[in-house]
Amino acid sequence: MSLQAFSPQQPAGPEQAGPSFTALVQGGKEGRWLLSSDSGVLRARQAYSCLVQPALGDRVLVQQVGSDYYLLAILERQQPQPLRIRAHEGMEVDFGGSDCKWQHIGDWSLQAEQAQLLTRKSKMVTEEAEVQGQQLTQNWQRVRNLIQDFWHSGQRTWKQVRQSISRVEEVEQKDSGEHLHRVRNSLTIHSQRGSITSEKDLRVDAERIHMG
Repeated sequence: MSLQAFSPQQPAGPEQAGPSFTALVQGGKEGRWLLSSDSGVLRARQAYSCLVQPALGDRVLVQQVGSDYYLLAILERQQPQPLRIRAHEGMEVDFGGSDCKWQHIGDWSLQAEQAQLLTRKSKMVTEEAEVQGQQLTQNWQRVRNLIQDFWHSGQRTWKQVRQSISRVEEVEQKDSGEHLHRVRNSLTIHSQRGSITSEKDLRVDAERIHMG
């Protein structure tokens, strides 16, 4: 027996890559695609770095590695349709502190189980905005609203604060079916001229009443 039989086996080297060629997408999904090329019909796996999802009729670049075929890139799309990117294991984009701009967007839609935005300073400018949902919670140290017209419509309004200050330059008007005002301590109303009218009864009840 020769000494070569006892020599350690060398690790298998990388598979030799064959020539690259182009093909047309005939079908498939989930990273495995059916392609047609000059040499016939073959099946190829989508390369890990190829995030753009192929569509039917796309001209793609294919690389043969050993007995496998890999779809490397999409070279040309026959029919215009939205670009679809899919990352099965998630995606993380790091701009290294540089700017990122999204321009010339028609409709922008975000669908997520949970969304979180962390920023030191934010600014949103829009002609019209609409927010819908079941519950909204806001936690702010200070809020300043500059509103020309404010319209509020709902079933019930509940406010609980330690101190409330309101200043109306001209007229404040309230119209309600019934008005109940309860003050636990003292009540003071002061004006230059005052008037209290009632179509029916008017009752003033206290332990002592001072007039004048």
